[in-house]
Parts: sequence; structure tokens; C-alpha cells
Amino acid sequence: MQEEPVPAVVNRKLRGRYLLAGAVMLSLWGASFVAVSQQGSAFNVIATVFTTITFLPLGLAALWGGISGSETDMRRARIALFASGGLLLAVVTIEVFRRILFSGG
Repeated sequence: MQEEPVPAVVNRKLRGRYLLAGAVMLSLWGASFVAVSQQGSAFNVIATVFTTITFLPLGLAALWGGISGSETDMRRARIALFASGGLLLAVVTIEVFRRILFSGG
């Protein structure tokens, strides 16, 4: 079963979204390096290593999907966005639990 090609307007909008999402993920990755250079605590170093392992490849995949626009790269970009959304959800959930458990005083 052959799929119909995506209309050009939809394709441009998706490419723009993937470009923007890839740029945001790469800026988050860069922000982790800024945090390490300003304050070299162990937490910031661990955050930098984690973002290098996860957000750098996912951001590059999303950015490349927006730049190239080919069907396989767009599919790869969509998967990268879902994966990064799942990672972001996990990080936010852990942070909420950390603040609840260690609300200290």
C-alpha cells in the first residue's frame, strides 16, 4: 500500500517545527555547559554528561530532519521529539518528587 505524499504546506510547517525543536534541544544542551563553566558542582557535571548522551543526538536528529525534509529524516525527527518529550517528562517528575520529599526546613 503506497502512501500519498504530504502536501507542501504541511511539510514546510513540520520542517519548521522540527527545526525549532532541534534548536531548543541543542540550546538546552549548551545551557548545561554554561552551568558547568559557571559553577563546577558535581550535579552540574552529571547534568552535562546526561544531556550530552541524550539531548545532543536527539536535538541533532530533529534539526537534521527539519533541514533535509526527506521522509526518513522527518520520521526520525518525529521519533526523536517523542523520545525527548518522554525524557523531559521523566526529569520533571523526578524533580517534583525531589521537591516533595526533600522540602526541608
